Amino acid sequence: MVEKYRVATGPGSTAHEAARQIMPALREWGNRYLQNMTPTGAYSKGTAITLASHIDILVLLRPAPETEMREIFWSLFKYLTDHGYRPHTHGIAMRIQSNGLDIDLLPACQMDGSSHDHMVFDKNAKAGIGTNVSQHVHLVANSRRTQEICALKIWRAQSSLDFPSFYLELTALAALEKQRFGQLADNVMAVLRYISARLPSTVVKDPANSENVISDSLSPSEKQIIAKAAAKELSDENWKRILW
Repeated sequence: MVEKYRVATGPGSTAHEAARQIMPALREWGNRYLQNMTPTGAYSKGTAITLASHIDILVLLRPAPETEMREIFWSLFKYLTDHGYRPHTHGIAMRIQSNGLDIDLLPACQMDGSSHDHMVFDKNAKAGIGTNVSQHVHLVANSRRTQEICALKIWRAQSSLDFPSFYLELTALAALEKQRFGQLADNVMAVLRYISARLPSTVVKDPANSENVISDSLSPSEKQIIAKAAAKELSDENWKRILW
């Protein structure tokens, strides 16, 4: 199931080519402030599935004097809207379609001389936050838990759950801290047990900035919905019903 939904990566892949098609527009928008554009998020972590974003792009800008991150975020949103891309926002990113694939764009500013390398805009908090997107990628990509995370993202999508990806990834890593590697089915069930019992009460913080409480992205009632969905799967462990 994991391989069925896993996104192919690398130059020449469908996702990579779709991202390449949008880059001229991003260069035009960023103009002289554009520093770099690079794949990031689930695509770079090895946890991207076709039921969610196919590829994420970090749009990194040089600091713009007297311009708040909020203004930069909504400037990109307006540019994309004006050029027919029909973006919609979620968390710190915005999603568009290119060549029929979903692409998440993450606008960020480089933070020189700061303990946090990137400033992003959190739409839910309505504020700019310091973080390190590269650290997030390294943490998950090198965790040896990417198969479990992919399986859980498939479950999330097929269960129509609102469970932000980085929140899900950090939850999975915490749940699997003492579990053996290479036992995919058992480990996925271990994460579901963890979610069922501990998600509503566990505080999850950004490993790059402890002031960012990732678990605050969901309300208590939204966490309960996810916990109940996990508990339902544990009742009979029917894999054909959990993933299909």
